[in-house]
Amino acid sequence: MRTLSNWLIRGLSICHFAWGTILLLLAAWIIISAFHVLSYMSSGAFPTRLLTAMILALLHAAPFGLLGLWMVSLGRRTWKGHVRLRKALIVTHGLLLPPGLLAVILGFYGMRAAERSASQGGGLLSPYAVVPLLIGVPLVLLALLAIASALTIVPKQGTSP
Repeated sequence: MRTLSNWLIRGLSICHFAWGTILLLLAAWIIISAFHVLSYMSSGAFPTRLLTAMILALLHAAPFGLLGLWMVSLGRRTWKGHVRLRKALIVTHGLLLPPGLLAVILGFYGMRAAERSASQGGGLLSPYAVVPLLIGVPLVLLALLAIASALTIVPKQGTSP
């Protein structure tokens, strides 16, 4: 019979797989979008437009793609019970917690600004104010869960699980 700590580690691993998959899908969507607008670009020859689309795809999709790959890799390490899992979880999510908190704060301020703009008759782009919240809230929740699990459940390096 599995203990509660094993179930929590498996759940944490599944959360990493899910978040990594979402980030990889976001990167793929950005790449597809960059090449989809290729036919609508009006200036320059085709090789120039292709180079521009490739640079845009690389600059915008690479961070999400690399982070998604690392999250999937971290999920695999969590599932297998890697030796240095505790350190990897603390370092990774310690680095991801501040940008997640910043995204949540920006989302709240964006929602306030959207509300003020809509009350004055504007607010056409107000629904986009929720985008930082959609990224920041899951990032903060996963980071806090992973750090808490790493400090309490995951065994230290050199000890057996």
